[in-house]
Order: sequence, then structure tokens, then C-alpha cells
Amino acid sequence: MRWSMRNMLHCRRGSAAFATVIALIPLIGMMALGGEAGSWYVTQQRAQGAADAAAYAGALRLACDAAPQPGTTCNNTQTYDYRGKQAAAQNTFCNSGDTAYPGSRCVATSGVTRTVQVASLTSWNGVAGTYVQATISQQQPGYLAQVLGLSTVTIAATAVAKLDSLAKPPCVLALKDPVTFQGSATVSSANCGISSDSSASNAIGFIGNSGISVNAPSYTVGGCSQTGGSQCTGVQTYQQPIPDPLSAVNTALSALKTSDFANSNNNAVPQPYETCSCYNSSNNPTFSGALNGTYYFSGNVKINMNPTITGTATLIFFAGATLTITGTPTIQLTAMKSPTGPSVLSASVKALMTDLLIYDGEAYSKQGVNISGTSTSYFNGTVYIPNAPVTYGGNSSSSAPGTGCYQVIAYAVSFQGNTTLDNSKCTSDGAAKPNVQTVRLVQ
Repeated sequence: MRWSMRNMLHCRRGSAAFATVIALIPLIGMMALGGEAGSWYVTQQRAQGAADAAAYAGALRLACDAAPQPGTTCNNTQTYDYRGKQAAAQNTFCNSGDTAYPGSRCVATSGVTRTVQVASLTSWNGVAGTYVQATISQQQPGYLAQVLGLSTVTIAATAVAKLDSLAKPPCVLALKDPVTFQGSATVSSANCGISSDSSASNAIGFIGNSGISVNAPSYTVGGCSQTGGSQCTGVQTYQQPIPDPLSAVNTALSALKTSDFANSNNNAVPQPYETCSCYNSSNNPTFSGALNGTYYFSGNVKINMNPTITGTATLIFFAGATLTITGTPTIQLTAMKSPTGPSVLSASVKALMTDLLIYDGEAYSKQGVNISGTSTSYFNGTVYIPNAPVTYGGNSSSSAPGTGCYQVIAYAVSFQGNTTLDNSKCTSDGAAKPNVQTVRLVQ
């Protein structure tokens, strides 16, 4: 019995298991502490998302005051900081007791304190401008972290959004599909931009390399693609969409009927308020001369071969009418400052039609509107074709170099051949165009 007791006292069986258990205690503690730290990371990611939304929403509210866009609704009934805090609340972060925001998902949690601060800044990182900064923090108890002396843990996130003014206006705006350049297209538009509301990866696309020259601030909702060269370097991608500044014009003009006009002409030579199928034949058009006034076409208009058409005019195509320009015509047209129209058009719509050169409301088709011509052709004014793509080809050009401002707003825009676009006077010709504002996160 004495021997057995001695043996038992000296027995080492199970000592390894006991030592393993002792060693696992700190390891398990570190793993638990790591899990707690992981929950902090998840909270910080949620706080960052809420801060991003708050800064962006606050800056959008400031954009309402800076330049509300025609055709859009701008709700400025609340302050910018209210809008920012509302966006944070919709992402579960509110100041204590401040939860009464539309769509709020804030829930009070015992021992947890959250703060939301939204401020307007006149500079950020030494760069002057209009900014909105959102700072969100959450203080919560430290549990296992108390062994490190952390009785509470504060998790914070900050975001900064900048309000930018884009070129006034974008000289080229594609409302749905990409802006495409190929061939030997030349765009000289240093004072106003090129924009595409397409979200595609090729929202602004450069096909080929040789001969393409683009000097213009460029913005797109989607990406930029190129088959050679470095044309995409100057394109700002993944921006917010630019509203159609003439959407009210499109709504009003697309609703016009021939009965809205007091007189319906059907002459060989176009007259104001024209409602005919002019040039609608396979033969060469016979008209060559001056267009002066506002013209409304209900039939298809085809300008072919080499007529010379000049003047100061606004050309409206409605009720299924289409415009086709082919061959090598010489077209030198300047838009009217005060287009006229039937009484059903409101004064506000007519005001938006200032400098409108061509409106074509035809429905989308693969062909769309094709414009070509000689190197002496030019348009001074706005070509507005919201429902179909526009293709510029041949040797067509826009405004006479250095003389005017040319703008194209269309479903999609393609520049081919030797097209030349010169908008060097777009900021000084007095044209009434919207000041386009964008908001982007800079932190």
C-alpha cells in the first residue's frame, strides 16, 4: 500500500494534458479578443458607409442652391446638415435621442453612444472649394479588451464630399449611350466639356489611335475605353449623371400636332411653321438658299448632294418627321435667339429654346441622325436629338472656328471621319445654359 501510494505520487500520467489546458487559456483569450476586434472592424465599415452617404447627401443639398438643373426636382426644404444626418440615420447611425428622420433605422442600444456631425467646409487639404464633411463615431463597452485597459472603445469614420461645377455647359452630352471617337476626329473644346450619362465601361470610347485629337474636359458615369494611345487619361470616370437641361423642351415639342398651328404650308421653299414632307425623295433637293425663322416640319427632310443652305433659323422636326443630311452640302446656320412657335408652347419652354438650332424627336433607331458635309459647313447653336443617336462623319464641322458655340445633346454621339468640333467661344457668347453641378467623394 505504501509502495502504491509512492508510485501514485510520482506518476506523471496526465501531466501533459494538464499543461496543455494551462497553455490554451491565453490562446483562447487572444482568439476571443481577436473576435471582439473583428466586430470593431465590422462596425467601422458600417460607420464609413454611413459617413459616405451623409457627406454625399449634404453636398447634393448644397448643389440645389448652387444651380438647380432644368427638368429636375430639387428639394431644398431642409438644410444640408439635416439631409446628411437623415442619410446617416437611414444607415443606423443617429445622435442619441435624434432619431426622427424619414427612413431612420436607428435603434437605441444599452451602453452604446453614437454621434453624427455634418459640417460645410470652404477648403479641404489646402484646396479651396465647397465641401461637406461627415464624422460618425460609436462608443461602446470594451469586454475582453478591458484586460488591455480599454473599458470603452470608440470607433470613428469620416467622409468628405466636394461640390464641383463642370464646364458650362457640356458641349457634347450623350444622354443614354456612349460618346465615341474614331477616324481622324478633332475636338477642340477647352472651355466646355464632353459628357456621357452611360454607365457602360466604354461610356467615352476612343477607337483607333492615329488622328484622334480631343482637347476637352470629359466626364462620364461609366468608364473610358481606348484601343491605343492615352486618350482616357484626361477623362473623369464614374461621375454622377448630368440631367438633360432641355427635357422640358422635349416634352413640349414631342406633344405638338399640326392642328396646333394656324397655317400649314406646303411650299417648295420652306416657310415658317412648315408642315410638309420637304425634300422627301430620292432626287437631289432643289432648295438652295437662306433659312431665316422658326420652322416646324411634320414630314421627312432629306438634304443630299451639294446645296448651300445658310441663315439664322431654328428647325423643329416632330410628329414622326426625320432629318437626314448626306452628300457634301454646305450648311452654315446660326440658331435664333428667340424662336417662335404656336401658343401651346409656354413662355418657359420658349425661353429654354434660346440658341436651339435643330430639334429632332424621332424615336430611337439604329441609324439615328447622320450629319456630314464639307469643311466649310458649321452649326452655331444646339442640336438636340434626345431619342436617337447622332453620327458626325465625312468632313463635317461645327461652328466656324472661333466664331460661335456649338452644343449637341443626343441619345448617343459618334464622331467619325475628319469631323472638327470647335467650341472655343462657348463661355463668352452669352448663351443661356445651365451651370452643371456634380458631387463626388474625395475622402
